Amino acid sequence: MKHPERIGLSAGPRENFWYAGGALPSALLYQSFATYIVFFYVDVLRVPAVAVGAIMGTFGLWNAANDLLVGYWSDRTRTRWGRRRPYMFLGALPLALTYATLWAPPEGLRATQVLLWLLGTVFLFDFFYTLVVLNWAALFPEIAVQPGERAQLAAVRQSFRIIGTIAAVAAPPLLWTRIGWAGLGILFAGIGSIFFLLSAWGARERPEFAAGQPLAPLPALRHALANRPFALVLLTHVAVNFAFVTLSSAFPFYAKYVLQAGEAATSALLALVFVAAFLALRGWSRLAARWEPRKTALVAAAGFAAALSPFFLARNVLEGAGTAFLVGLALAGLMIVLDLLLPEVIDADEVRTGLRREGVYYGINGVIIRLSISLQAVAFTLVFARTGFDPALAVQPAAALDGLRLLVSGLPALGMVIAAGALVLYPIHGRARDRMREQLAEVQARRKARFDPVDPGES
Repeated sequence: MKHPERIGLSAGPRENFWYAGGALPSALLYQSFATYIVFFYVDVLRVPAVAVGAIMGTFGLWNAANDLLVGYWSDRTRTRWGRRRPYMFLGALPLALTYATLWAPPEGLRATQVLLWLLGTVFLFDFFYTLVVLNWAALFPEIAVQPGERAQLAAVRQSFRIIGTIAAVAAPPLLWTRIGWAGLGILFAGIGSIFFLLSAWGARERPEFAAGQPLAPLPALRHALANRPFALVLLTHVAVNFAFVTLSSAFPFYAKYVLQAGEAATSALLALVFVAAFLALRGWSRLAARWEPRKTALVAAAGFAAALSPFFLARNVLEGAGTAFLVGLALAGLMIVLDLLLPEVIDADEVRTGLRREGVYYGINGVIIRLSISLQAVAFTLVFARTGFDPALAVQPAAALDGLRLLVSGLPALGMVIAAGALVLYPIHGRARDRMREQLAEVQARRKARFDPVDPGES
């Protein structure tokens, strides 16, 4: 009998469970960074908000080269351990170290030195995060090939992601008063490294997916960017992630100054969003399998935009709690469909080119996702500068409070409108999607026959 890894059968439930567990540290590290890094450097260390915003905007340029380079390397890698897993094993510990240093600038530094510390550690953290997480993400279309399998595995991945996100956004206000920001960074870094190593150990790659000669760098990039469905998915991703990052980054400010929430109440509100999402995840997964990703995404985007609007009117914690629950219900749908759209684009590309190029596609997608942070930083800088927000004031002026409402409601809703416009134009749905799936099955069957011919002795 052939070994399951050899012939490319799906891995077992245990392996898939450990692979999916990589979503927990990817969310834990990234969401805590996205949610609190500006708050930590501006509100805690009292570094000028404009300077921090400039650094966060600048580091998006580094992402453009970083993600593309790692994705291209990954597609070209050929080892006995696979294309993706070696990078996960090699990068897990350096990622943990650089994450921890983000939250531990040496004492006694001047503001300029603190900014230089932020600049250097952000760049290093992002490189190792990309090295590990891009390769982990690129395994998803390879591990789960059929749409039904993908919807199921996406639900497991997103369950882990929600747990990681709850810990990332709700735990810090409870922990930093007890163990400090440096202790918080060490704790999250340790959890992240353990889960990433377990995920790399549990993942299974299909050797036949590495068959074929990869394109040279520029042709690979050019072919991907010329792919119209991919361009529309990119626009969807940047719009949705801009909404996520803006909402999560602004929420600590919004809860503190608009809702007058203490640290415990802020944690409870953030946790409520993701508890609601966790409860809704299975239902959205079933809808995605029944409706196809495009339709599910349109419904989820509309629901998310509608759920955000009461944040503009909320004046206390109780009103904010009801809105947070509604936002969480819609958030679950977006989390599922974002996992499913890009693998469809990669499948369609395989039909067109005969190559599996997850690394390049996830690399370009990674650029867009990280650029969302840069766009969010620009939005923060403009809103704070124009509304007179001052972290030294216990009570903010009315214009600053309206600016915070805009950041948690109006701008994320605008992101949903842009995403919906891109999804309306997305062509892989209905009969076109069915034809693509039929052609994909033929392409993969031919590749599998060439890679692993039938042994007459096993007949």
